[in-house]
Amino acid sequence: MQLTKYILVIFTMLVMSACIKAYDPVIESNEENKYVVSGRITDKEGWQEVSVSLSSPIESPKNIMVGGCQVAIEDDKGNSFVLDERDPGIYKVWMRQFDLMPGTSYRVKLLMPDGTKLESGYDKMAKCPPLDSVYYAIKEVPTTDPEKTQQTMQFYVNLDAIGDYSKYYKWDITETWEYHAALPAQYYYDGMMHEIVPPDSSKMVCWITKVVKNVFTLSTTGLSQNKYNQLPLHFIDGRTPRLGIQYSILVNQLALSEGAYNYWEQLRINSNEQGGLYEKQPLAVKGNLINVTNPEKEVLGYFYATATSEKRYFYKDVPGIDLDFYNSCSPYPLGRFGFREIFTWEYPVYFYYNEVGAIRLLNNECIDCTIIGGTTEKPDFWPN
Repeated sequence: MQLTKYILVIFTMLVMSACIKAYDPVIESNEENKYVVSGRITDKEGWQEVSVSLSSPIESPKNIMVGGCQVAIEDDKGNSFVLDERDPGIYKVWMRQFDLMPGTSYRVKLLMPDGTKLESGYDKMAKCPPLDSVYYAIKEVPTTDPEKTQQTMQFYVNLDAIGDYSKYYKWDITETWEYHAALPAQYYYDGMMHEIVPPDSSKMVCWITKVVKNVFTLSTTGLSQNKYNQLPLHFIDGRTPRLGIQYSILVNQLALSEGAYNYWEQLRINSNEQGGLYEKQPLAVKGNLINVTNPEKEVLGYFYATATSEKRYFYKDVPGIDLDFYNSCSPYPLGRFGFREIFTWEYPVYFYYNEVGAIRLLNNECIDCTIIGGTTEKPDFWPN
């Protein structure tokens, strides 16, 4: 009897396993082959830019820029400004200050290489107050280890827009940080041993600049006053090299129209608050562009006008932050057979002598800071 029951259990398990199939949901890419137009016009004299591209399938995203377009920005006063293609799919025009005034509405019109006409709705440029203040607080956040917490540098912004200013805002943040290679290039081997005199330190100091990808928006329409304190921006911690030497952020406050705010707020919900695939489906964010030639074909993206106010901030030796980031320089000892173990395709191999005179080989990151993405060109705004 026991043997019979055991056989029945095994048989049932085999049948059940044979019926189970991995669930691989098919997600149709309804964004394929749609035009994507992105651009904004600001109240600052200078280059105004519009980019034109094609969307790609979700499963194989790529950047497909569209060149050869005719692009013009129009205002509600009858003026038209023709953009030139400066890079593939990137169109620019220099506009003077008196053509960029709050209270004026702007739109973009495009003629595509295939004859398709696209245009945006008019977007009115609102007034922007001066950027009030940006500051940070050290906060402890949980880690994967329940016994440990991580200190983070959480940034905040205050808004003071009392007066005839917009009630809709967005903040863009660009971060820049300085970092150093561990050693100058002094000794190397390429079949023979060489010494560089004086040591070459030209690639020891680098800077990286990146745009913070999070979307930060605020509407004060439901508040008693057109002001707000302590809106959270991005945060960083000591597990990256950003705070190792010196860190800077450029914070740009953008006053939006209600339509532009609604667009960016939906993008914020998508990007900042996105759950898993089955927790929240991505929202189809509708922009303000239409296909005039084929109205049934959707156009993605948004063109808007904004007045701006920006400030730059610097941070160094931040108290309360423990630095514990990965050091890409990893010296290693010479093997038992010396330089004979090194292949010619590895030349030149850099090395140094440690405190007891032993040779330690260096990976290139030890003497060349540009390898991890930075540049040795010091930004104009960087302090001496």
